Amino acid sequence: VIDLPLARELPVGLRVPLRGSVVGEATPGAVMMAQHDLFGPNPLVVQCDKEGRHAWLVAAVMKTSGLGRHIQLAGRVLDRLDSKSTVRFDVASQVATCRDGDQPVMVYRRTPHTADGGKHITCNYFHPLFGLDGEVLTQDFPDDHPHHHGVFWAWHQLLVGDVKAGDPWVNKEFLPVVEKVWSLDSGPVFASLATRVSWTSPKVVDGKGRPKTIVSEEGLFRVFHRVSDARHIDFEVRITPRLPSVRIGGSENVKGYSGFTVRVHPPEKMAIHDRRGHLSDDAVGSTSPWADVSGVFAGSKRVSGVSILCDRRLPQFPPKWLLRYYGMQNVAYPGRHPVLLDAKRPLILRHRLVVHHGDHKSVRAVDQQAAYEATAIP
Repeated sequence: VIDLPLARELPVGLRVPLRGSVVGEATPGAVMMAQHDLFGPNPLVVQCDKEGRHAWLVAAVMKTSGLGRHIQLAGRVLDRLDSKSTVRFDVASQVATCRDGDQPVMVYRRTPHTADGGKHITCNYFHPLFGLDGEVLTQDFPDDHPHHHGVFWAWHQLLVGDVKAGDPWVNKEFLPVVEKVWSLDSGPVFASLATRVSWTSPKVVDGKGRPKTIVSEEGLFRVFHRVSDARHIDFEVRITPRLPSVRIGGSENVKGYSGFTVRVHPPEKMAIHDRRGHLSDDAVGSTSPWADVSGVFAGSKRVSGVSILCDRRLPQFPPKWLLRYYGMQNVAYPGRHPVLLDAKRPLILRHRLVVHHGDHKSVRAVDQQAAYEATAIP
């Protein structure tokens, strides 16, 4: 039995990921078929996580009478699963590739590499991010900004005391060392990938000249099975300092860019929207809980896009953005003035990407953000 909370703020008729608690014991990773009239007449696929304590489904509440309360889901556990409908991460020596059935979703780059003769060397990011038709939505090492890499998170300023420990944003005197990558979950509802990364710089070394770990980073990335014209991807990056007086900051100007970034490959008929509506030009320092980029990407003949959603528990919410028609979509935190990292209270960045057909109205970007806020995991 799954105890499923349905927040009052949950939009009706929108398929989104929902998480419930397992009542009693469940086999880790177990999958069951359940049904409830609040979700309509069709059966629901429910997948437990690796610990068997929580379960996920992607569904739309169809009746407002169900909002603001807990419901119970019970059903039949499946013994056999169709591998063609499984979401999974295949972890290899250099990359970890996520697939939804036979369709590629995104690729995690775990080993240092370059595409411009060694001027920029980096890892610990996702590229390509694929659209629902298999089109590539992101760019890596683009000619105009070769330090941009698909879906990534980096800061211009990394300070240890008074020492400027390189510039992670432009891959200068900084290297993330990916210590471990492993697949946590796979199944018909979702797959998840975990990472453990050390931030290092040749400017911060021990007595033998070996780079010290400046920051420990833990990543958790969850990809949900595509339902209809949308796929949800959750990002959680936990940043913990391992040395005293570690600070991070953005560019040292009014733009303050750095942080969670999606470098989009600019499509034809490109459109950027946020809570103010359509942006006729770039936005610098605007505030919004979400942003959406859409257009006709190479490899597809129809409009598609990606919504970038923000967790309400971010240090700044709604956050400031740098939204660029050349492709960079950046949640600019903390801005030009660096902030001190706290070992007892790690900095946690949580975002959701919604890859979709159509434009921001088709995917109901405003409602997607409302659902993300209403279903935030404690």
